[in-house]
Amino acid sequence: MEQHRAVIVGAGIGGLTAAVALHRNGWRVTVLERAADLAPVGAGIGLAPNAQRALDVIGLGDRVRDLAAWQGDGGMRAPGGRWLARTN
Repeated sequence: MEQHRAVIVGAGIGGLTAAVALHRNGWRVTVLERAADLAPVGAGIGLAPNAQRALDVIGLGDRVRDLAAWQGDGGMRAPGGRWLARTN
């Protein structure tokens, strides 16, 4: 039987999550990233509940939770500052 192959473009949270999920299901995966390295850059990532559930499905949810720091309420604002949506 021939092994499935996938090429993932981008090593961000979505690309790496897709790569892990495919690899755990027997796929041979290549991840392409144009950045020279994946060193921390001081940026944060906010994960919505559905993103966290997706990480749970592939067995990474608890590892991510162990590294997480709760930042309080959030939401999205229009460029002028008006709230579009709030979450808690």
